[in-house]
Amino acid sequence: MPRRPGHASLLARGLYPSSRSRACAAVIQPLARALERAKLAPDRLILAAVSGGPDSVAMLHALKALQPRGRFRLAAAHFNHHLRGSESARDEQFVRQLCDRLEVELVVGQTRLTAGANLEERARELRHAFLKRVADRLDASLIALAHQADDQAETVLMRLLRGAGVAGLSAMKEAGPGRLWRPLLTVKRAALVAYLDQIGAAWTTDSSNASRLILRNRIRHTLLPMLERDFAPGLAERLTELAAEMRALDGFITDAARTELASRRAGEGLTVLGFGDLDFALADATLREFLRERLSGLRHISRDHIEMMRGLCSGANPSGRVVLPGGWRLRRQYDFAELERTAPPAPLRGLTEPIQLACCGRTEVGASGFIFEARLLDLGTDGPVPLPADPMEALFDTAQLRGPLWVRSFRAGDRISPHGMTGSRKVQELFVDRKLPRDLRAVWPLVTSGETIVWIPGIVRSRSALITFAHQEIPAGRKVLHLRALSTRRREITSLLKNPATC
Repeated sequence: MPRRPGHASLLARGLYPSSRSRACAAVIQPLARALERAKLAPDRLILAAVSGGPDSVAMLHALKALQPRGRFRLAAAHFNHHLRGSESARDEQFVRQLCDRLEVELVVGQTRLTAGANLEERARELRHAFLKRVADRLDASLIALAHQADDQAETVLMRLLRGAGVAGLSAMKEAGPGRLWRPLLTVKRAALVAYLDQIGAAWTTDSSNASRLILRNRIRHTLLPMLERDFAPGLAERLTELAAEMRALDGFITDAARTELASRRAGEGLTVLGFGDLDFALADATLREFLRERLSGLRHISRDHIEMMRGLCSGANPSGRVVLPGGWRLRRQYDFAELERTAPPAPLRGLTEPIQLACCGRTEVGASGFIFEARLLDLGTDGPVPLPADPMEALFDTAQLRGPLWVRSFRAGDRISPHGMTGSRKVQELFVDRKLPRDLRAVWPLVTSGETIVWIPGIVRSRSALITFAHQEIPAGRKVLHLRALSTRRREITSLLKNPATC
């Protein structure tokens, strides 16, 4: 990790004016208090998520200013979704230059996300998964997100419009889930911009934040300003106060619900004897905690679902079912209730057309259940590349590839020339040798260069595009492509494999 300059040298270089200035204090002091609440052990790492926008840039500058007295280490992460063309590339370059100037270690990730349903949600899930991987790799104690007070107010209003209850209106927490940390929830957007102006720091602008097609943007630019102007001046501040009250209330009722649930556990289900005697709020919270434990979250669970579950558990009818999203239902038999599957997950399917693999970033291979992660390594810069020990990884000498790599499904008559063997073999025979179940043969991905099959993840690597030169003999500019295959439906695929270790 780069050397951390002392606070005096930062001031001397003009990076930070005195924190006694009002604009600086409005950001530095709340962040310092959040650090105290985090109780971070000395020399632990904070990983700051930096998009290049004013909020995250201000957070990074403020963390850097607090680093000497906070005695923590600091790194940054930037995720490029490639959704805005040259603007996305500009943001990445800006963050690289910013972190280089501040001497903050930076990890960059990227994917080629395509437009479609739930774009924001898919982007957030990929971004958070990237942040978790980086935090694991760097052993970070906290992942700092730059959500601020205006974001909080917008979230409360958006959830209010959608009919959220106490848990939903509590909005974002400063700490959690996991290592996520939001130290700026009490700082307004205007204060962050004023801070950046004070220290003379630049930032980038995301043009998608102006799009009225996104609900949050309509709330930010139209609804909330109109409500504050015409009906309730200071509404944003009161919404953040409401969120704080709801978080306290939600914490209290959640603790009570977990105690109640612990007393009712019966194997994988729960006993509902006397459930009708519980207060409605406690009964609902107990059912939410039961679902949260069993389903690892409450995605798509509505107030109506909880009310129907409460009616089933507290009613006089000794048997019945409530259908829930995601192929689940709650079934009651006398004084016992449990969750059960209503239908198997959607079947895996082979590809109807080949998909080109990105040379950098992630490529999703649809209903076949695989994701490919790719990165280019410059052997002259990155040095020796160890051969992959995992059969779900492979290296390719790019100079020997016939254009980009593609992934497709198995076709009758497919053959491959396995590394370490002479001649070729039928792919069908390899599937049988590896005891790959028939259900998986039609969906298992085959990586091709031109018409040649160069790799079957987990099964065999071909002789094509092998790295055949020693490190001291590396030709100038020679690059290696590192590919890693991941299953998006690991549990289902593993359950079908007779010998998963071979795949």
